[in-house]
Amino acid sequence: MYKIVVDRAHALVKIEMEGMLSVAQADALVGELIAKITAARLDRYALILDVSRCPVQAQDMIAAMGGHLTKMRNAHALGIVTGTMLVRMQVRRIFDQPFTRFTATYDEARAWVLSGIEPTARAVPPGGIAVAS
Repeated sequence: MYKIVVDRAHALVKIEMEGMLSVAQADALVGELIAKITAARLDRYALILDVSRCPVQAQDMIAAMGGHLTKMRNAHALGIVTGTMLVRMQVRRIFDQPFTRFTATYDEARAWVLSGIEPTARAVPPGGIAVAS
């Protein structure tokens, strides 16, 4: 499941994803995303992709999503909110643009895409290892 919200005033597009997505759902998401960006008449925009409520996805869906989203030429900043380390590692393989940052929270992603504030490293969990962005 997914939800796309366009904030025209800030030229900001937010995609929230949840659960497992199929290739067909990824294709539908991108079609809806393009339609909403076009309807909002955004020449340039910042994008937040929140996958914090997603498990590791099937490789064919990740390949499809990467094939679509990495070609979105008018995005000037991308913040990806991740949940687990495995999800972060999975999406990091396809989103390698220099304007992309991986964050632990929506607020960090928003600060990055709207103000250029670099996300901080996650706090070290008790007995754990720090997770850098």
